[in-house]
Amino acid sequence: MQCFGGKGSKLFPLNPSTVFQLVLIGVALSAALAVQCGWRWRITLVFIMVALPAAFLWSEAPTGQYAGLAYLIVLGGAAIALVVGVIFGRALRIATIGTMFTFAVIFFVAASAAGLQLYRQHVPESCSGSPIHVRIAGKNLRIPPEMRPRLKNGDDIGHFGSVDRKSDFAWFCRISENGTRPIDMDTVGLTPASSHSAMTATCSGDEPPNWCSIYSPEPYRFIGNILIAPEAEPGFHLPYWKEGGSLKKDRQGDLNFGSVCLLSDADSLTQCWAWQPFGEGSRLTISTNNLDRTFDGMPIEQAREMIRQARKVALSIIDQ
Repeated sequence: MQCFGGKGSKLFPLNPSTVFQLVLIGVALSAALAVQCGWRWRITLVFIMVALPAAFLWSEAPTGQYAGLAYLIVLGGAAIALVVGVIFGRALRIATIGTMFTFAVIFFVAASAAGLQLYRQHVPESCSGSPIHVRIAGKNLRIPPEMRPRLKNGDDIGHFGSVDRKSDFAWFCRISENGTRPIDMDTVGLTPASSHSAMTATCSGDEPPNWCSIYSPEPYRFIGNILIAPEAEPGFHLPYWKEGGSLKKDRQGDLNFGSVCLLSDADSLTQCWAWQPFGEGSRLTISTNNLDRTFDGMPIEQAREMIRQARKVALSIIDQ
């Protein structure tokens, strides 16, 4: 399986998040230099401080319902970087360590910070074609990066999503010795509704990986979440299982192996959760996508059948 467009050591293209970090470093560098320079250079450096975040927003224009928040993060981050750069530049100026040495310190700090960001998203050649090898609940899973898993072990979280996938894959390569050994995780989460397009595109390529012979976007793309987590962390809202309440629901099985569906009405869609034991001390929970109008008025048995088929596909891909 090829990741990031083929073999080879993968430094470029850069993640949007990495580019953003480099933009902040550039703003801080320009601010620190502006403190040291005369007005003629300061005008140029101020222009650079404004141009860098503006160019980033132009090239990576935020869209969707959180676009406003994205603009706020970029502009707020640039403002903070500006303040940090000015403070750093003023501190060096007060230290009176000499002009050349001051410039050397500023560029060294900026280059070190930029180098660290580039290192964090560097994927070695020996790892660039590897699935994500995870050990959870006594089982070894091999997860294609196209499934965009969210991995968690205690406080360590890796999210192989569309924004920072490359940095997290580089992190996986480092801790797994370039994919040669599994990494221990206590939680694995998949979101088929958001990852199916990447999987479908990969399987439509000239050299589809082996798992494509198992994969089918129908009904996989209608599933909202697939979660493997410790038994103590239920993957659904427990009150849905209890008797009573205003919601109409249909329950099957028990809290060890069962399912619950909320029945569709005028204000909501049919929603189902199904769970079963997974490995040693963990539970596999699958839920439908509660934002997909496909489930509007859908019979609960049809929704449950979608879950069963998607579960079979997912487990066949990752549990090989």
